[in-house]
Amino acid sequence: MKNAALARLALWTTLFVVALAGTGYAQVFMRSPQIASALGSGGSVVAYPSLGAGVGQEAALGLGEGSGVWAGATLPYGLAGWQAVRVQAAIRTSQRDGLGLDAAYSGIEAYGEQRLRLMYGRRLSRALLMGGGADVLRVSAREYGQATALTFSLSALANPIPKVWLGAQIYNPVQVEMAGTPVPTVLRLGAAWQASNTFVALAEIEKELDRPAQTRVGIAYHPLSALTLRMGMRAEPLRFTIGADVQLTRELALASAAEWHAALGITPALTLVWRRVKPATAD
Repeated sequence: MKNAALARLALWTTLFVVALAGTGYAQVFMRSPQIASALGSGGSVVAYPSLGAGVGQEAALGLGEGSGVWAGATLPYGLAGWQAVRVQAAIRTSQRDGLGLDAAYSGIEAYGEQRLRLMYGRRLSRALLMGGGADVLRVSAREYGQATALTFSLSALANPIPKVWLGAQIYNPVQVEMAGTPVPTVLRLGAAWQASNTFVALAEIEKELDRPAQTRVGIAYHPLSALTLRMGMRAEPLRFTIGADVQLTRELALASAAEWHAALGITPALTLVWRRVKPATAD
């Protein structure tokens, strides 16, 4: 308990000092808040073969599954003063493409980060989908003002053999800076094994230029039509996740998840999901 309390104090101190220093988007929060379904699967969603865990990457919008909205919040490490919310929306424009919106906010009283992303995904062939996104990033620090930057991302989703999916995304490839601080360039590579309609296994590697690679693994299991169970893990540092999605009506669901960090504690997440699914029939 003493070590956990010290770790929490160190986290708050770090956030406060960096906020006052006015540093850029990459230096305060480790990652944007995640949709509960994605968090429950260990965050390994770059190759997720559907929109069942939110918009894991832009190319997935080309699956033509349907439209949906995901609105949720997380409580990082149980710190009540840290606000973290995220909203995603997917619009099916045809059986071969779709549009998306992703808005996220994460911040403490003295410092906040906002991101608005417009996304597009298209199926190029039976086995290959491509996508991209344009981001507006904004940071605000009390007594230090605000800064804004624009960047973009590119992604791909492939189904080279039955039941196996591969996903990739590169974020901020041109290394945009904000207030003199580089926004991180991130490469994500992943794979998914869709063993059946009820079970998916996921794995992903995420690499920032100036940080060690992070490995993520997870599973999603549907024991009942109205229930999805999720488990996952990520390293480094080592964290475990668990979650469940409960279907309330035909189109409305409630997703919950929690991530456990040995030193910092538990991060709970809750997301309300509306989806109108229409399976793709692309050739």
